[in-house]
Amino acid sequence: MNQAGEHVLASLPDGQRASLCFPFDHPERCAWHYTPGPRQGVSLADMGREPAKAVHQLLTTVLSRSAHTRVAAIRGLEDVLDDSEGGRRDRHAGDYWTAIFGEPGDAIWGWRFEGHHVSINVTVSDDAVSTTPFFLGANPASVPDEGGRSVSRPLGPEEDVAVALMGRLDDDQRKRAVVSDAVPTDILSSDVPDSTAVVGLGALSGLPGSALRADQVSLLRSLAGVYVNRLAPELAEPVLARLDRELPAFCFAWAGPATPTPGQPHYYRLEGPRFLAEFDNHQNSANHIHSVWRDPGGDFGARLLPEGARHLS
Repeated sequence: MNQAGEHVLASLPDGQRASLCFPFDHPERCAWHYTPGPRQGVSLADMGREPAKAVHQLLTTVLSRSAHTRVAAIRGLEDVLDDSEGGRRDRHAGDYWTAIFGEPGDAIWGWRFEGHHVSINVTVSDDAVSTTPFFLGANPASVPDEGGRSVSRPLGPEEDVAVALMGRLDDDQRKRAVVSDAVPTDILSSDVPDSTAVVGLGALSGLPGSALRADQVSLLRSLAGVYVNRLAPELAEPVLARLDRELPAFCFAWAGPATPTPGQPHYYRLEGPRFLAEFDNHQNSANHIHSVWRDPGGDFGARLLPEGARHLS
């Protein structure tokens, strides 16, 4: 990752390098968003071929192959949206910005890749890496062909595994899991820097992992794994090992119909020690997904950094 970050900087002309670089303690490091619009840094659209390829090489140091593919698909949906909107919002698949905080190779540094429906926030402290908040969204969530078969569904695993878990619950378990018939219009944690400040999160409401049968725990683990396996294997494996020990303390909460049909909004969250995953499919007749993985109290490397370097505000 250090080498890939250095390659990004070396491949840019001086003016763009200055626009992409920020001090590590700059407030921008913890200002993240998933809505459309310009960001600080340099966009892929404004980069030449070599620096754009260098950014993708940097992404592959943190993303699994499947996640890298899904990020590419989500970016491509910007052109689909632009066409469906008649170009009125001037969307483009190159509207994704890279910013680097500090110097690659230093003991502490970080970087961000972000645009509409993608926000990947990485902090490096010596040989430890933090990768949250990690947001992926999709609009449209599913694009069918003329026969009704989906040709694009980049967040299918986030939806399908949760629906499968709901289908495996008995009536009493389902009653505990469904915390509301009303579906939030978005993820509750939003884009605040610190999700522990959001009222309603951290209460571990819903169905606890300790109330699940072994086959259901396996699905719960698979659901958490959908988010963790967005990471390259060497980064995902220690997180998955910790989850295996802590799954009984997790809670799964669902909002909306227990068995959603196309067009019916639905939401879930999976909370546990140092873990929050949220999924919301509400907008555009339930064809517009927001999903996020966070480490409450540890986003932006807060668990790795000295107190004075955290700057969560």
